[in-house]
Amino acid sequence: AAGAVAPLAAGPSTAVPADAREAAAAGTTLLEQEQPVLLKQLSMHPPAKTLHQLLTLKSQLSGEYNEAPEGRKPFQAPEKDAPLGTDNLASLGVAKIAEVLKSNQYLSRFLSDSKEATDISMTPWSESRRAPGVMVRKTTFTLPVPQDFPKAVTRLVNLPTKTRVTAIFRLHEQADGALAFTVQFCSHDIPFGENFRVHETVVFKEEGSGGVAATKWVELMWIAALPWAYGILKAIIEQKCKADALGTRLVNDLRRTATAAVAKP
Repeated sequence: AAGAVAPLAAGPSTAVPADAREAAAAGTTLLEQEQPVLLKQLSMHPPAKTLHQLLTLKSQLSGEYNEAPEGRKPFQAPEKDAPLGTDNLASLGVAKIAEVLKSNQYLSRFLSDSKEATDISMTPWSESRRAPGVMVRKTTFTLPVPQDFPKAVTRLVNLPTKTRVTAIFRLHEQADGALAFTVQFCSHDIPFGENFRVHETVVFKEEGSGGVAATKWVELMWIAALPWAYGILKAIIEQKCKADALGTRLVNDLRRTATAAVAKP
């Protein structure tokens, strides 16, 4: 199953925001860029060609999806909600993780391999104008839609085979040495997809005993309430998002690539 980014799929199609359409239309294919030695070592599948198209970098990028749950900044970790869980990455340091995540190809390769994403377009990483020190990257892509829903759901909504997604990734290297990775995304073609956004956070922090602790949160931001007759969908959407979180897949992918790098002679 493709996962929780597209927990449900929609009947009527909802249009992608104009700035995303314009950016995608203006995109040009990137030439492959040579990776640093570290990134080559940490990549299980070094891309033979570029994996995404270039979205035009817009001045208002840092203002998109600029709200987070609890009224906090989108690059800050939750203070009230309990985390989904914490994993240990024994073979990586925070600096190495930051280097991998900032690389040109990593996120597109990850989305393609882990989520079966297609039609991937990305801006380069750029520093936020609203929050200096925070790196921002916008991505649009298409995901397959899971079809494993109970009949109670399929009687209410139609499930297409795929959905368009817009995501804003952020990286914040904090004063205490921790690294906050966040993503907020909207699945445009699922039922009531414009009613909510999924906001995920992973904080990477060095542990005294060695390795890095990766603490993960998944939150839903309800932009508009569901109609009364469709209230059953809210709990199902939240359950799906947490069961197959993008952040969990990311941490697992970092662990696999690090293990593969160590295993190489």
